[in-house]
Amino acid sequence: MIDLYRLLGIKRGATKAEVRKAYRRKAKVSHPDKGGSAEAFSALTMAHEVLSDTGRREKYDTTGEIEQAKPNNFDGSAVEVIAQKLGLIIHAESELTGLDIGELIEQAIRDDIARRQASIAEQARAIERAAKLRARVKRKAEGADNMLARVIDWHERSSKEHIKKNEEAVSSMERALEILDGYLFIDDRPPVEPDSEDQMAAALRDTIATLDELAAILAARPKEAAVG
Repeated sequence: MIDLYRLLGIKRGATKAEVRKAYRRKAKVSHPDKGGSAEAFSALTMAHEVLSDTGRREKYDTTGEIEQAKPNNFDGSAVEVIAQKLGLIIHAESELTGLDIGELIEQAIRDDIARRQASIAEQARAIERAAKLRARVKRKAEGADNMLARVIDWHERSSKEHIKKNEEAVSSMERALEILDGYLFIDDRPPVEPDSEDQMAAALRDTIATLDELAAILAARPKEAAVG
């Protein structure tokens, strides 16, 4: 039986973060582009994937069997998330030497998740306020149509739709992070000085954030035109 923990050089009680750290450390030297064998790298990748998946890890720990990964319905939209972030990096025209591209993409996704979760919380509060207003608005004339109540209902439905879309987006982004865990960006060029690397990484993160904001503005323009 293959000992997945031994492959990664970790203890059985290792956390997901420790599994990921061990995988990245070993992948950098065992990748075929670095002189390692494809078979050894494939086994290393499998160990990382199994031990990073709670269900597959539990089955492996209990039976020693390595369960194949099940297809995920979010993969299509998750790959779109990764493609969008990669596109921002590709078109940023920044020097990428020595930078951890995977970490930059993951951080950009985490930042996007945080923004969407904040928006979800904001819309949830808006729904609560709408419900309170809905209970207060009354027509003076008995039996007349309550148009203001219908307007409030419309706002409530809009907020619920906004929450649903953002929750779906967050799910896709979380799946994107899981997918990225199985990949590594190999850079065989000479590393840059630590200070320069930090400065370039910060500059690239700023560029990605700016391009993200621009993409959101451009995406909102058709809606604004339709309202006008």
